[in-house]
Amino acid sequence: IYISMQITVPDKFGLVLAVIMLFWVQQAVIFVIPVVTQRGSTGIKPPVLYPNDSLIKELKLSPESVDAYMRSQRVHQNNIEFLVPFLPVFLIAGLFNAEHAAIAGFAVWVGRLVSALGYWRSAEARSYGAWFHIPELYCVYLAGQHVYNLVTPLM
Repeated sequence: IYISMQITVPDKFGLVLAVIMLFWVQQAVIFVIPVVTQRGSTGIKPPVLYPNDSLIKELKLSPESVDAYMRSQRVHQNNIEFLVPFLPVFLIAGLFNAEHAAIAGFAVWVGRLVSALGYWRSAEARSYGAWFHIPELYCVYLAGQHVYNLVTPLM
């Protein structure tokens, strides 16, 4: 079956793209700086993501410095893990409802930042930004609604 369709990019789709650029800055700059700083202070060199016991002993790292490094690394790594499935859903949502998707996406961005700020302080404080899942699920809803509308005529 061949289906032809035309997708018109909404006027406010630039807002969606602006939020995507904010996610890039957050991931590639804001969330990398603490990792680089922690690597410098601990001596943990790439490609090590998470030091094993023998490296910790070799570098004579305190439990506090290991914890600070691990929390910084987890903020960065967790955001990568999050963005891989989120960004395609966000783009789909934005194609059909740019303004709502952009607002929700920006709220996700803020929530991810709040989570990071908490996590840099303590593992328990990462939950301060957990509310970002609400606008995230709204983006999933928007995308799912439009995917359903595209698939329904085929059934």
